[in-house]
Amino acid sequence: MNLNIGKLKHIARFAMTVVVVIAVFAGGLLQIGYGERDVWAQEQESITASKKDEKESQAEFYKLEDRGIYSYFTNYVDGYSIQIDKDMKVDMSNSAVCAVLENPNKRIEIYKQYVGTNGTAVYINYSNSFLKNTADHNLEYKGFQQVGNTRAHITAWSRNKLARVKNDKNYYLIIDIPKDKYVYTIFMKMNQPNYMLGGYIYLIDQFNTFAPTVQGEIRATKVVEKHDWNEETLKAYNSIFYENPKVSWGVFQPQAAHFDYSKLHYYEQEMNYKFPIMLSYTDFKTRNGYEEVGMEISAILKNAEQRGKIVELTLQTNWQDGGNMVYDVLQGRYDNFLNRYAKVVAQFSHPVMLRLGNEMNGDWCPYSSFNTSRDTVVFKEFYKYIFEIFKKNGAKNVMWVWNPNGQSFPNYKWNEDVMYYPGDEYVDIIGLTAYNTGTYYYSHGERWQSFNELYRPIYDRYCTLFNQPFMITEFSCASHGGDKNAWIRDAFVSIKNYQRIRAAVWWDGADFDPSNGNVARSYYIDETPAIVQTFRENLNK
Repeated sequence: MNLNIGKLKHIARFAMTVVVVIAVFAGGLLQIGYGERDVWAQEQESITASKKDEKESQAEFYKLEDRGIYSYFTNYVDGYSIQIDKDMKVDMSNSAVCAVLENPNKRIEIYKQYVGTNGTAVYINYSNSFLKNTADHNLEYKGFQQVGNTRAHITAWSRNKLARVKNDKNYYLIIDIPKDKYVYTIFMKMNQPNYMLGGYIYLIDQFNTFAPTVQGEIRATKVVEKHDWNEETLKAYNSIFYENPKVSWGVFQPQAAHFDYSKLHYYEQEMNYKFPIMLSYTDFKTRNGYEEVGMEISAILKNAEQRGKIVELTLQTNWQDGGNMVYDVLQGRYDNFLNRYAKVVAQFSHPVMLRLGNEMNGDWCPYSSFNTSRDTVVFKEFYKYIFEIFKKNGAKNVMWVWNPNGQSFPNYKWNEDVMYYPGDEYVDIIGLTAYNTGTYYYSHGERWQSFNELYRPIYDRYCTLFNQPFMITEFSCASHGGDKNAWIRDAFVSIKNYQRIRAAVWWDGADFDPSNGNVARSYYIDETPAIVQTFRENLNK
C-alpha cells in the first residue's frame, strides 16, 4: 500500500469497467542493424553454456523449424504456430504465461488470454489504457488485419528512448487475434520503427492454432548468496529468515511515519512486544537529491535503529502531470536523488530491507506496466537500475525485497507477477501482500476473506516459484462485514502453518471513501481493547 497512491487501489480493482478506446495499428518493412547484431551475438555466446541445460529442458514446450528466410515457431503449451524472424532466441522459462522471442532489434512476447464469450473488447481496451498518457506515448496506428476468418486488432505506438536502458526498444506493435474464447496477443517492442524491421504481416500470414499438448511451467528462482553484505546485515538476515523459530512481527504506524513514536510506544507497552520491523514509505520528492532527501532518509533509519528496529524502507514513484516518473528515472533525471538516497542508506550501515516498487502488478501503481506501455521490461530495468546505483554507492547493508500484489489487476497474463521478476541476483526476500478488505464495497465484489483464503493460494504458488525466504510486507483486516478480532486470532494460529513466512507487518491505518470521507476500511491495530489483548496474547508465541 502507499499513503500517496494506494488508498484507492481496492476501489480501482472493482471499477475495471470497459474503457471504450480501441487502439489498434499496423506496420511495414525492415533492415537489421548488423553492428548491433554482432554485439548482441557476442553477449549471447558468453551465456550459452549456462543456458544449454535450460534450453534442453524447455525443448518439450516448443519446436523451431528453419523455413528459409524465416523460422517457424510452434508452441505446444498454448497451441499455436507462427512465422518469426530467423535469428530469434527462444525463452520458454515462463511457458505457462508466455513465450519470449528475441534478437538484437526486436523482442516478441506471445500470450494466450482467456476472455470468454464477450470479453475481447474489454481485454483490448483496458489493456491499452496507458495510451491516454499522450505525454509519453505516441499512438501511431490502430486498425484491423484479416487473419483467416477473424479480424486481428493492430495497435502501434512509440515513446522516447530511455537513456539509461541499453539498446532500449521504444517502438511497439501489438497484434490481438480473437479466436474462440481466447485472444492471442503478439506483443512486439523494437529499437527501430516496425516498417524498418520487416513489418508484421509475416507474423500472422501463417498463424495457426491447435489444441495444446503439454502443460506449461514457470522456472523456479535461485537464492544468490550476498558475499558483499556487511556482518551485521548477514547476521540479521539469517536470524530473521532462517534461525528464529518465531515469526518476526512488524508494524506500519502512521504517526511514527512522521517521527511521532508515542503511539507506537503505547502499542508496545500494551502488547508487551517490541516490534523488530517498522514499515516506512518514501517517494521521489525531488530531482536534485540534496539535503532534504538525506535528512529525511537518515532520520527514518536512525530513529528506527535507536528503537531497536529494522526498517522495511519502501520507495515508490509518484503520479505526476506531464508523463510517467518511471520514464524520467530511466532518462537519468533522478540520478542526483537516487545517488543521495543510496549514499545515506550506505552510510547508515545497519541492516535495511529495501522494498522498491511494491505491488507493481496492480494498475493503481504508476510504475505498473499497465501505465508504461504494457511493458514489464520497463519495470525490470527501473528496478535493476536503482539496484546498481545502491551497489555503486557501497550499500552493503541492503536486503532487497521484491513484492508483487497477491493478485494481479488487471488479471491478464501480460500483467502476471513473474513477468516483473528482475532476476535472482536482485532479490533477497519475496514479499507477500493481501488484505482482508471487508465488505464496505460489497456491491463492487468485496467479500470477507480469512487469512487462509487470502494467503494459502499465494503461498502454495510462491513455494513452487521462489526459493528465497518469504515475508508478509504488509497486511491487515478491516472491520466492516465480519469479526475482526476473530480474524486476527485465526491469523495467529494459521500463520504457523506457513513455515517459509518468517516475518509479517501489520498495516495500522484506514482507507477512506472518497465520495464522503467516511472510513471504508478500518485497519487499526487498536480498534478495540479486545483486539489489543489478542495481539498481547499472541505476538510473543
